[in-house]
Amino acid sequence: MLRSTSVDVDVSKCIAPSLNNITSDRHMLRHENRMVPYQQYSGLMNYDDYQYWLRSPLDLNATISTASTETYFTSSNERLINPPQIQPKHLQPIYIDDHIIVLNKPSGILSVPGPRRHECVASLAYRYFGKGLRDSETYNIDHLEGGQQEDDDDDDDDHINNPLNDEDNKQLDKMIVHRLDRDTSGVLLLARNDNALKVLHNDFKNKNNARVKKTYVALVCGHWNGMALFGSSIATNEGEIDLPLVRDIQNPPFMRVATVESEEMQRKIIDEHSDSNDGQYSGFLRMIGKGAKPSLTYYRLLSHEYLIDESSKNSGRLPVTRVELQPITGRTHQLRVHCAAMGHPIVGDSIYGYRGDGAPNAGLNTMDLENEKIQQDIYNFWLSKQGKSKSNGDDCMLCLHAQQLNVFHPYTNTPMSFASHPPF
Repeated sequence: MLRSTSVDVDVSKCIAPSLNNITSDRHMLRHENRMVPYQQYSGLMNYDDYQYWLRSPLDLNATISTASTETYFTSSNERLINPPQIQPKHLQPIYIDDHIIVLNKPSGILSVPGPRRHECVASLAYRYFGKGLRDSETYNIDHLEGGQQEDDDDDDDDHINNPLNDEDNKQLDKMIVHRLDRDTSGVLLLARNDNALKVLHNDFKNKNNARVKKTYVALVCGHWNGMALFGSSIATNEGEIDLPLVRDIQNPPFMRVATVESEEMQRKIIDEHSDSNDGQYSGFLRMIGKGAKPSLTYYRLLSHEYLIDESSKNSGRLPVTRVELQPITGRTHQLRVHCAAMGHPIVGDSIYGYRGDGAPNAGLNTMDLENEKIQQDIYNFWLSKQGKSKSNGDDCMLCLHAQQLNVFHPYTNTPMSFASHPPF
């Protein structure tokens, strides 16, 4: 039998100087067969708590100039649109110190700039907070007591109002630890110095060391009873979805569950164009030539709920299920595809949900009429609730939220847990 032991961990050096309005409790978790204390931060910081770290006062009416006005492909209908407008109100800190920044990313906002250098949550954090100490070895707790160090460039608000230059973009890229899809909301972690970036990158890439744990919550269509695939009558409230994912050849660049049929179609297309010297299909062939990848998701059913549609002529009770999801692997759109494959796409999913651009049921089988009618009613209700219309090509909010992120602090090695509440 394992024996629980406590270990002393130095946490004082990573705690911000003023966190009176944050829920910060001391808990214990099991790691490597021992119990260790960890710091938990749940909810958003108040302005008084994080103003110490600001390079300039946060003006909610400020206009953020964009370096790029190029349109980009959305995840729905692959249509070109202008990048979403970033505003200071989208800066929602959960935690900050000299090494990391943790934010709550709203749905519909880009998390990272991408190749077209669009404004995003990460660039907003860079503008207002900047980078931390360059060398973590010079970190001194006295720095917290003296306030943010003076910077001659902070005499004006050029770093807020003007587009980021090449050097800014290089520094911004060194803050990116991971990303969230544009439509996914929730906890986003950024690094503030090179050493923090290196440590966190290693932790995120190494799936076997259990130093990073991501927990999502989603609202899915219908009452999911935990039925396993392929007609099993055994219902479980928790389990795993182990389905390999591959690029959808018929609906690129989206994903689908890999099947014998999809692999045969993939080989056929590659063979047809393998001897062609035409570079027109080179990018497409590279994309589909990667093959299927193992994909594993843990799920836990939380509750059966109803969306109340008062305008409906029927009962107006639309069945949905709140489910907790943990991606063990990190494939593109993994959680969305796995939920769709179980017959319960995420509410508001314009790709893998009702009449989305992806394969129905993630390519596994056809959808029955009753299930399709439920998904249609839920999608139309959720769209109208936000004052949007499918006929206008609008997307509604995706009910997928990165609710909790557990990591080890890159400087103190302290276990830390960050959480934010879903907007649905």
